[in-house]
Amino acid sequence: MRTPITVQIKPFDVHALQADVAQIRTDFVSYLSEVPRKSKESKHGLMGPVGKFIARVKGGGRNPDQIKGYILNVDRAVRSSFRIAKKLSPQCMEALERGINKTCELLERTPLTAHDELIDQIDYGLYFDLRKAETVQKEVRRQAWIKFLRDKYGSEAKLSEAWSEEVSSFDDLYLPRKAEGSKARKATVKQQDIAAFWESQGTTVELEEEEED
Repeated sequence: MRTPITVQIKPFDVHALQADVAQIRTDFVSYLSEVPRKSKESKHGLMGPVGKFIARVKGGGRNPDQIKGYILNVDRAVRSSFRIAKKLSPQCMEALERGINKTCELLERTPLTAHDELIDQIDYGLYFDLRKAETVQKEVRRQAWIKFLRDKYGSEAKLSEAWSEEVSSFDDLYLPRKAEGSKARKATVKQQDIAAFWESQGTTVELEEEEED
C-alpha cells in the first residue's frame, strides 16, 4: 500500500509586504506634490495620474516602461490643460519611476491570487495618505487665515464691524475658498480680505469685470 503524500500549501501573506507598499505610497505622494489638480474633493481628482496607473495594473498591465510612458503622457496632458509650461522636476520624475517599478516588481513576485489585495493596499492606502495630508494642509491654511485677520483687526469686535456680520471668535472661522474673494470695486470688505489673504499665500484672485451702471 502506497503511503499517501500530503502537500500543505501555505497561503501567501500579502501583509508581509507592508514596508514595500509604504515606500511605494511615499514615492507616489512625492510625485503628486508637483501635479496640478482641478479638484481634490473626489478620489479620482485627488489621485491624479496615479489613479490611471492603478487602473492600468488592475487591468493586467505589468510592463513598467510602457506604463511609465503612458503616465508621463497623462501628466503632460494635465499640465497642458492648466497651461503650465513648467515640466516635472527630476526628483518627482524619479519618485514616479520608483513607485511604478516597485509596484510592477511586487506583482511579478506575488501569487496572482494576491494581486487584487496588493493593489488595493497601494490604492486605498495612498488615498488615505493624500486625504490626511490635504486635511492637515487645510488646517494650516485656516490658522494662517485667522492670523491674517488677527493681525489686521486685533479683535472680533473690529472684525465684526468691518464685515458687517457677527464674528464671535477668530478660532471658529472657516477657511474661505479663493472664489469667495474679490478685488472688484463693489466688493465687500470681507471679499477684499479673502482676496488679499490668498494673494499673501502666493495665489491670485482675478479682478472681476465691473458692471456698467
